[in-house]
Amino acid sequence: MEKTSEFLIYLMACSLQGTKPEEALLANIDMEALLRLAKAHSVSAMVCMALEQTDAFRCAEESIRLKWLDAKNKAVRKNMLLDAERHQLEKEFAEYGIWYMPLKGSILKDWYPKFGMREMADNDILFDASKRKEVKAIFQGRGYTVKGYNKSNHDEYEKPPIYNFEMHVELYHKIHDTFNEKYADVKQRLIPDAKVPYRFHFTPEDFYVFVIAHAYKHYSRSGTGIRTLADIYIMNQKLGGTMNWEYVDSELRGLSIFSYEHESRELAQKIFGIAELPTKANLSEAEQQMLAYYLGASTYGTIENRILNQMQKLQPDDGAFTARTKRKYLLSRIFPGREWCEAYAPTVYKYPVLLPFFWVWRLIYKGITNRKKVTQEIKTIKAGKQN
Repeated sequence: MEKTSEFLIYLMACSLQGTKPEEALLANIDMEALLRLAKAHSVSAMVCMALEQTDAFRCAEESIRLKWLDAKNKAVRKNMLLDAERHQLEKEFAEYGIWYMPLKGSILKDWYPKFGMREMADNDILFDASKRKEVKAIFQGRGYTVKGYNKSNHDEYEKPPIYNFEMHVELYHKIHDTFNEKYADVKQRLIPDAKVPYRFHFTPEDFYVFVIAHAYKHYSRSGTGIRTLADIYIMNQKLGGTMNWEYVDSELRGLSIFSYEHESRELAQKIFGIAELPTKANLSEAEQQMLAYYLGASTYGTIENRILNQMQKLQPDDGAFTARTKRKYLLSRIFPGREWCEAYAPTVYKYPVLLPFFWVWRLIYKGITNRKKVTQEIKTIKAGKQN
């Protein structure tokens, strides 16, 4: 493991444990490289909260110290503004009689030791699908730009430079068949909030399983960053001692993510349960590989991971990918089927006669507008090494 990655995990653990970092461990630390890595994983605020307690930080060049403090302060400010805006939106949802449920990070962030420690890019909210037009009108009335509407399982509203909301009518695309089936009638599983009208929430067990399922969706496709392990650690600190684990394990097995949860929870406990360098955490070889995958992914994963994971589904055995596997993958990318279109090109799905024209348009359009990504994808396919 690279030193910068070691320092990142150690300082995250210090913040989570409320422990001042040991000065001796931070000798010769590269503050700029550390900041780049922290930003890639959306943990710069968490790392800064530990780092700013040290002489190593206080003695660093002023320019880099200001960059760190700016990253932290922006994260704290964004959380404050997103919270305030969400509360105003919730009031308007109630006025229109729209039931809703905040998802994932907007709940998790309040379980971290300090406000702003868990960074947020946006807010995700599940709401009554029959009130899609009303929700759109609410956002437009508040000055938001509609970035996506009625094209997938969520609509996206944006008001730069701070506000971004993803409003979900379903928790999963149909393309994620197991998860979609599990959460298709999710409203029946929700509990009304005792204090806030029209607001609903999961039971603690169902919240935990949903967050794990969401993490696995990213982990198994493009990958997900080290912040996900911090979330898993925090959830277990908050809920682990009171949850019905027999029920949780049953739900995880039903979604085929039991092993993923168990391995990630064990890894998170080892690296964040005590403030020490991860090289001292007695990680098994499998845990080291898993940690490397998390560290290599960044917050939103990588194109390389997505390609390799998709090819691995076509060839589940170990070893280099065969020419046949690469060809099957390439054809699936050039000529996506109706199932893919249902999630990502609903008009084409609705009118299948458009499919051949869509293939031609997509090949030309993506080849021009996403030339760098296409080149990277081709290089990854040629290399053909499994994760």
